[in-house]
Amino acid sequence: MSQAQQDTALFVHSTGMGPFMWKRLMATVPEGMRSLAVVNRGYAPDDLMPAGTPFTMDMDLAHIRQQIPSDTSGLHLVAHSYGGLLALLLTLDRDLPIKSLWLYEPVMFGSLRKVQDELDGELGVEMRTMYGEGSVFTKAEHGGTDEWLEAFINYWNGPGAWSLMPDKVKAPMRAFGWKMSQEVNLIGSLPRAFEDFRVDVPLTLVHGERTRLPALEMTRRLARVNSHALVETLPGLGHMSVVTDADRVAPNLQAHWQRITQAASTAVPQALRA
Repeated sequence: MSQAQQDTALFVHSTGMGPFMWKRLMATVPEGMRSLAVVNRGYAPDDLMPAGTPFTMDMDLAHIRQQIPSDTSGLHLVAHSYGGLLALLLTLDRDLPIKSLWLYEPVMFGSLRKVQDELDGELGVEMRTMYGEGSVFTKAEHGGTDEWLEAFINYWNGPGAWSLMPDKVKAPMRAFGWKMSQEVNLIGSLPRAFEDFRVDVPLTLVHGERTRLPALEMTRRLARVNSHALVETLPGLGHMSVVTDADRVAPNLQAHWQRITQAASTAVPQALRA
């Protein structure tokens, strides 16, 4: 007897995080849909990557694929930051039954760098600083060190955030800091234009009102090439609010599920619903 097929809400975590970040938001998944938070390479205790370990983004994509249940009839991807970029790449492959995307500030620094000459004001300055000579993000020898971790954490969380973290929080980041640095390096060097990221499934793009300027611009440009996308701005929130303020993000994801469910029901012929 064959297994019953079931839709799966697949949650993909961001750099420096893990499946734990989705605990609150996984509770929003509608009845009848399975929820699963996958783990990226280099984060599980038995899969840590010491400094110098080779890594490519394809390794994460393959690792996620291996975690998808075989009885999945459809995938609804929920992802944050680097996870959002992975979700887009999985969708573009077109060989998985992906039915919808909910992405919170997918990071596409490589795409933004391709149009860097168009970026003016504070945004342009920030991008040139991030990838200019002397930046810790462009020095491979600093990958995963405390200097690198401090720069990364402070960038997304505000000045001094790293120094305020207790040692019990810093310890795991030091353990997978090399992998974190490799993700950031690959994100910034991925040579794909925003136009390459057109998808043909329902797409909700979410960003915080108080996020970094590049994150806001990346969301805008991704929406520009996906005219069907619903773009949502969450007042008072930032890039990491999907973790730190999950209760304030949850209603937006719940609304996404309602739209997907309603769209699916209207797609079923009336005779079959009678």
